[in-house]
Amino acid sequence: MAPRITLSPSRYQAQIPAHRFRQGNRDVYYFTLDLAALDGLLPQRVDDSVVREANRRLTPSHARNIQQYLESRDDWLLGALLLGIAPDALEFELYQDEGGNEISPNFGELSILTSRANTMRIFDGQHRRRAIQDTLDRLGQGDVQSEKLGELHGSSVPIILYAEDDIQALRQMFTDASRTKRIEANVVTRFDKRDPFNLAAMHLVEKSKLFGGRVEMDSTTVSRSSPALISVNQLAQALRVMKVGYGSRVSRQQSQLYMQELDALYEGCLDWSDNFLPSARWEYDGLLSGSIRDEDIPAQRVESLAYSTTFMRILAGCYHDWLEERDDWTPLADFLKDARLETGGGRGTLLVDAGAMLPGDNVPSGRRQEVESAIRYINQHASQAAKADGLDDELPW
Repeated sequence: MAPRITLSPSRYQAQIPAHRFRQGNRDVYYFTLDLAALDGLLPQRVDDSVVREANRRLTPSHARNIQQYLESRDDWLLGALLLGIAPDALEFELYQDEGGNEISPNFGELSILTSRANTMRIFDGQHRRRAIQDTLDRLGQGDVQSEKLGELHGSSVPIILYAEDDIQALRQMFTDASRTKRIEANVVTRFDKRDPFNLAAMHLVEKSKLFGGRVEMDSTTVSRSSPALISVNQLAQALRVMKVGYGSRVSRQQSQLYMQELDALYEGCLDWSDNFLPSARWEYDGLLSGSIRDEDIPAQRVESLAYSTTFMRILAGCYHDWLEERDDWTPLADFLKDARLETGGGRGTLLVDAGAMLPGDNVPSGRRQEVESAIRYINQHASQAAKADGLDDELPW
């Protein structure tokens, strides 16, 4: 049975097939509406005046991101809108069989009284509602993406309507509903196949000689006792730096281009992991040759900064910036190969001289300013060493 939603001066604004249940000592009604029908239930354009009482401040940019997602994806997914309404604004009539007996205590027709409909408030989902409004408005202008508009008109969104209109209670409900566990970065990298660098990281997990079997998959960081070189989410970040540079953002257009040319992206990532890195550091070369075993990594992590994920990010930035101006990374690798990388070092060790560490420190700084400075320092000195044709009397190593 299709919902009947009207703005005419009748007794009911909406009559909707619904499932009624109890939760937190309240009656709750679950139903779905097609996207266009939302305008009948929630006719107001979502702005701060609509949501300020029971919701957080509206962020237009967040709504625009959802709008772009709706318009660009055919396999989009939106969660339920959570609404509150005065209990006396609702009437619920259970379905009956031909004999007048109630079929179920939970399923029936929900009626929302026109005289009390203005007590309805969104307490979670205002950005989704605004995005739906803006998407349908934009696509409805002229012939722009008329096919997409038809697809959206045939789609629905779940609604969960709570018989509750006390503002303080709705605020608490919003807080309670927001207490969800954030998805860990490593899980996002493993599961989100719409990001080309997530795909590239997973490709290296399977195909790289250096990283294969040496990537932490179950945690966002690598413990000191782990035989892993890097976590999968940190690997994806390093690959992003390697491809677009440290501190640079990947635009939606760039991401789409990388997705269209994944084989080329995979090839570039493998060149960095299995050719450049082993050429740049004896530690990585030792892992490939077998002279360093995986079980040796925890002990060597205490001694060498080559196992620092920050250093790998620096190497990714150096590789990107170097190849922006040159075709061959060999001089950069030659410069890095014999650089001093011991932990707790002083002047004369690479990352101390590059400004990424203070003398005596055991880990480099991950702050943006220090990382960018280290990338510039290394590439400048590698370029000087290459111009000097291997003469190292001007350099401390």
